[in-house]
Amino acid sequence: MEEIITLDGKIFEDKRFLRSLMYGEGVFETFKYEGKLPKYIDYHYERLIKGAELFKIPKITKEDFIYYIEDTVKKHPKDKLYVKTILVSEGNSYFPLIPEESHLIVIVREFEPMEKEAINLTIAPFKIHSSEPLLRVKSINFGQNIIAKRYAIENGYDDAIFLNENNEITETTTSNIFWIKGKYLYTPSLDCGVLDGITRKVILENAQSEGFSIIEGRFYLSDLKKADFVFVSNALYGMVKVRKVENFIF
Repeated sequence: MEEIITLDGKIFEDKRFLRSLMYGEGVFETFKYEGKLPKYIDYHYERLIKGAELFKIPKITKEDFIYYIEDTVKKHPKDKLYVKTILVSEGNSYFPLIPEESHLIVIVREFEPMEKEAINLTIAPFKIHSSEPLLRVKSINFGQNIIAKRYAIENGYDDAIFLNENNEITETTTSNIFWIKGKYLYTPSLDCGVLDGITRKVILENAQSEGFSIIEGRFYLSDLKKADFVFVSNALYGMVKVRKVENFIF
């Protein structure tokens, strides 16, 4: 069957990103580059491949992944950079079919430090479901994150916390969430519908040696409000203090 695609009325011939554009079939990773690849680049590659496997996108080798990143960052005049890698799919535009090829897009720009020392969070205006498979990978299906982030900003907050179908805390639109009470470090379990964040993994690996008892579980806003200290984490900004969740100040 002949398929005609136009862009602004002109024949659209470059179909390398078409499936990703039409269906959000793609996965990404973001991190900070400071003159060299981050220490945990292997974790980023492994998570990218996990996402590719979910969508059945042909895998990229680790060697190519690193090569394309290094080849792109050397073109930028700055040393401290924001890096985003996106593995997109190519193939037949009929959505159930398995993609035939993959391509890696690398976006590099100067890294801009977070202006605030602490952030304020609200609650997303809708819930997610803990069984959603896309919550386990960094998919370019980012619509609900966009809606929730805009909702937060429009209401005077920096980000929004997602609750799942059981009203359990999961994560924010861009970060994992933690809180401290005494000598205990709490964070939602991955089973709640949480991305296995790279910085989350590192924090949990190191917290015990810092004297904390780690509790991963199912928690509610009432648990969060009892905290002595709350923070979020991601690979770009590391750990960021939370000053307020809605009307509750820590």
